[in-house]
Amino acid sequence: MTAMNCSHCWKGIGDMQILSVELKNIKSHRDTKLEFSPGINVLVGANGIGKSTIFEAIGYALFGVDAQSFVGNVDRFVSIGAKRGEIKLVFRPADGNDYRVCRTVGGAGKWLLEKQVGGDFEVEEHKDGKETESRLKKLLNLDNGRSLAEQFELVIGPFQHDFLGPFVIKQATKRRDKFDEILGIDAWRKTFNETKHLGKAIEGKLRELQAALQPLTQQLDVLPQKQAELVAVTDQQKQVEGVVIQQEQELARLQQDLQRYESQQHRLQQLRTDIATLQQRLQNGVEKIALQKQRVDDAQQAEQIVRANEGGKHEFEKAEARLQSLRQQQQQQRQLELDIAEREKQQAAAESRYRAEQQTIEETEKELQQQDLQLAEEKQKLGVDPVIAKLAGELPQQRRLLDDLRRQLGQLDGRRAGLSEGQEKLADGICPFFQEECKNLGDVPTTDLFAGKLADLDQHTATLQEELSRATAKEAQMVAAEQQQKTEQIKLQGIEQQLRQLGARRKANQQRRNQLEVSRQQQKEQEQQLSEKHRQLSAFTSLQEDIAAAEEQKQLNQQARDLFLANQQAAVEMEARQQELRKYQSLLTQLQGEQQELQHQLQQLQQEYQPEQHQQLKQQNDNLRETLGTGRQKLKELAAAIIRLQGELEKLQQVQVEIASKQAQVAQYQEKEQLLKFLRNKVFRNVSAQLSERFRSEISQRAERIYRTISEQEEELCWGENYQIVLRDMVDGDLRERVDDQLSGGQTMSAVVALRLALLQTIGARVAFFDEPTSNLDAERRENLAHAFRAIDVGREEVTEHWYDQLFLISHDVAFTEVTDQIVDLATD
Repeated sequence: MTAMNCSHCWKGIGDMQILSVELKNIKSHRDTKLEFSPGINVLVGANGIGKSTIFEAIGYALFGVDAQSFVGNVDRFVSIGAKRGEIKLVFRPADGNDYRVCRTVGGAGKWLLEKQVGGDFEVEEHKDGKETESRLKKLLNLDNGRSLAEQFELVIGPFQHDFLGPFVIKQATKRRDKFDEILGIDAWRKTFNETKHLGKAIEGKLRELQAALQPLTQQLDVLPQKQAELVAVTDQQKQVEGVVIQQEQELARLQQDLQRYESQQHRLQQLRTDIATLQQRLQNGVEKIALQKQRVDDAQQAEQIVRANEGGKHEFEKAEARLQSLRQQQQQQRQLELDIAEREKQQAAAESRYRAEQQTIEETEKELQQQDLQLAEEKQKLGVDPVIAKLAGELPQQRRLLDDLRRQLGQLDGRRAGLSEGQEKLADGICPFFQEECKNLGDVPTTDLFAGKLADLDQHTATLQEELSRATAKEAQMVAAEQQQKTEQIKLQGIEQQLRQLGARRKANQQRRNQLEVSRQQQKEQEQQLSEKHRQLSAFTSLQEDIAAAEEQKQLNQQARDLFLANQQAAVEMEARQQELRKYQSLLTQLQGEQQELQHQLQQLQQEYQPEQHQQLKQQNDNLRETLGTGRQKLKELAAAIIRLQGELEKLQQVQVEIASKQAQVAQYQEKEQLLKFLRNKVFRNVSAQLSERFRSEISQRAERIYRTISEQEEELCWGENYQIVLRDMVDGDLRERVDDQLSGGQTMSAVVALRLALLQTIGARVAFFDEPTSNLDAERRENLAHAFRAIDVGREEVTEHWYDQLFLISHDVAFTEVTDQIVDLATD
């Protein structure tokens, strides 16, 4: 793509400028980079070459417009066959620094803002897309509360099919609401409409509060009755409390007398129980004394038996000790015999293992020698062919060549499609946009113009396809060479691995041989230990005869030992048993004295206790308790009634508080209702209309001067009520007004262009985009519009003051080539 500078010089360089844009895999642009100059930039080229895509890419990257706004489906914004697209745009805002914004399409899309520092771009850290957009708003000086995407789509760069947009909406209210939104004054009308619901909500709340007050007021009717009932119940509670106190005092006196009789009765029962217990203990004592006398006699007899058998018991113990020692020696003999047998068994097994291991080691050594010779022969046969190695090494370079050839063929296919489309649309030499003879063709027939270019493209395509065929065949040879080289390398690696394994096995076999020698030495040491064990066993030859003699001596003294042990304990306890007998006899005498004392106390207490009087007092106590319980129950009922009445009174008092609160709320909502009515009728209803009139007046003045320049007619452009386009002129001395269907296509388009330019100036945009702004205009109006743009630039003809820094247009009109600062031809390589 090339850019051509015209003779016009940009004299009013401003603060905002888009320096360049770079597209990769965005629709028809596989790899496109454009640079722009200050002032007016006009994009030209055949239909379908991607001029509108440049505007879409700028809107997507710099203003955050959703890709679906362009193509409906995001995937269609990416070039056919590609999975991911990218746009990079460099711009210079008012702060004088250069920035680059990068945004990707497809996959996990990213939106990054970079600032140029020391010749390189460094990414600014933003947590999300909203923070990136906020930063761009400040840099572009468009931080007016509306999103960048909306500002671009509505005013700064509307799409070609939306250029007339809301200007031609027939319904007045819809057109009014749309322009109020564009100008940012719709908030007042929305507030007026939304506060209508608020007023209804306040009315509903007032009805709700008044409905709630009526039942609450009715509840207060019972308040005096409840207060009187509480006083009566309180007086009755005091009377019952006095009666209950008197009954409690009488009951206390009665219980003191009753407690004395209860104590006497309990003492009588305790004495009878104690006497019966002593009687039982005396009987048991007599029986224990008789039993203890028998035990003393048994101890005396046992003492005589112990003295008679003491010598036999000592002989038995000596024989038993001797036999225990011999038994231990017998265990040692048996353990020694088992040890000798186990060692002889282990020695025979070790000898067998030694011979088998020795044979295995020798066979393994022979096998390793044979495998070593075989692998050496196989390794010698393998070798690397230098020709194959060279072919395999050139494979990456060959694949890059193939990719480049395919890319060139893809670009040629895109150019051919664009030329074919242009040939169809310009077959008769008539511009499809302006429906008149195309001035770009000159005297060259359309058939010759496109036939030559198509033939050159076909010849170039055929040449590239031949190169691609040859390169593909050569790639196949290189792939085969690479595969053969990899196969030989894998075989060689396998042989090296086997050789390393043979070395490890040889080392392991030598370790087994060394270990075998160690085992042989251990066998010799075990043979010496076995001989020593046989010598130790010969010391136990007469052991069995000694055991038999000791057992015979033990048997002879068994009875004497048994009699001694059977009577030894009783003989030892003789003195203790005599002392226990004397203690029992003393206790028996003491218990007999206690029994006589308790009998005397029982006789005295029986004379004092009066059972008839005791029974009478118990009856009086029961009757008084029953009466007192009734009184206390009555007090509980009265207390519960008082608590109930107090709770009811408290609730009624809360109702009083609630009534006062709701009455206060009613007063507050009535005040809010009055305030809301005042604001809606006096403020919100009129502000939108007043602001609309002010904006329309200001914009109409600017647009009217631009329109006069474009049309060169004695017509006055006015933006009327509800944003209707109105043209006024004088016919036969009378003022004539025309609107909507009364306007021609050229008049409507001229008016929309003028109003859009005035709108851009009003919102403060320093960059603007126009896609085919001369559609539906005749040749004279198109030329006037081109000069109007230049007049806006340099301030000539007093069209309006200079307001923009950079202007972008797409047009087939040659009129723009004379006034532009830069022509960007997308068809030029």
